[in-house]
Amino acid sequence: MKQPPYILVVNGTKVHRPVFVLGAPHSGVDLIAHALDRAPGFHIGSGHPSVLDSVYALARRPSMAEDRASGTASLLRAAFAESWQLTPLTCPMCPGGPVPAREAAAPCRHAAETARYGDASPDLLYCATALSAAFDDAAFVQIIRDGRDVVADMLADERALAWFRPALANLEHELPNPFFGIETEEERAEYPRLSNAAKCALRWRGAVRLSARLRGALGPDRLMTLRYEDVFGGEVEAAEQLREFTGARVSALELVREDSGVGTWRKRLGVEEREAVRTVAGAELSRLGYAKGH
Repeated sequence: MKQPPYILVVNGTKVHRPVFVLGAPHSGVDLIAHALDRAPGFHIGSGHPSVLDSVYALARRPSMAEDRASGTASLLRAAFAESWQLTPLTCPMCPGGPVPAREAAAPCRHAAETARYGDASPDLLYCATALSAAFDDAAFVQIIRDGRDVVADMLADERALAWFRPALANLEHELPNPFFGIETEEERAEYPRLSNAAKCALRWRGAVRLSARLRGALGPDRLMTLRYEDVFGGEVEAAEQLREFTGARVSALELVREDSGVGTWRKRLGVEEREAVRTVAGAELSRLGYAKGH
């Protein structure tokens, strides 16, 4: 459902064409966000409490966005408006320290230099459709990574594994459930017996399928896709693609990393973990070209 026109003003500037960076956990969202955030006049938020509250409410109950489209749009706009406020206390570029009360809530000097906004909060992918409706001029950059490397990183991340606790993995109300990667009644019934590696693989599979649906729903003027493995060694090309798509002066140097972590799953996943990933996501790995020659 198309939302009515809106004007969102942050730090005295009208927000136009915000950029949202999407991907499965540990897929390289932080890499792209860092490069965009270093571009002149660009501010990319990540992990603000108001944004995370909204993201996880929608990620775990995606039907909310369909049943309450207008309210969801208002919720997201308010969350990002709060997140994007740049004051001496919230601006990452300000030095910090004591601030006079009269200045604490006012836009800082960096706010005047900021013309574009975006966000790369964890799991933003799961409310991308709602974001598209709330910000009808938004641009989306999504990044895809080999699911085996993603699983290896997730297994080493306590925060990622915390979602699999019974108290948080409430699967009764939504089916399909993209956040946990569950698509059928059979998968929901089997889920409690799966290993953590298999649950991580489900989350990756669900994310890349959601990304594929976004490519079908959003045209190339609103969505671009990068492959994590292609960025390394192709930093210049990736920066040029980001510059052309977003209009931000992205530097290739901001995409350079000493250790990309590409292919480290071979050392980090045991035999049983590899088999769990293959069983759950083998077809998706093959479709994306990651299983060739392995």
